[in-house]
Amino acid sequence: MENEKKKPVVPSYTKSELAKLYLPELAASTALKQFSRWIRANKELNKELKELGMSPYARRYTPRQV
Repeated sequence: MENEKKKPVVPSYTKSELAKLYLPELAASTALKQFSRWIRANKELNKELKELGMSPYARRYTPRQV
């Protein structure tokens, strides 16, 4: 059991928190808008996130979505 590798724990993030990780130089609201544009522009990613239960009204990304 000692040699078993544990998977790292991935936290959930608010949409603003995750956007700020990608765009730290921008204000939170601006980073969120740009991050959302990137996701909408990437059709494959957008589709996968929707399959994982992403809602436009959700305030957080789940660990599976991150």
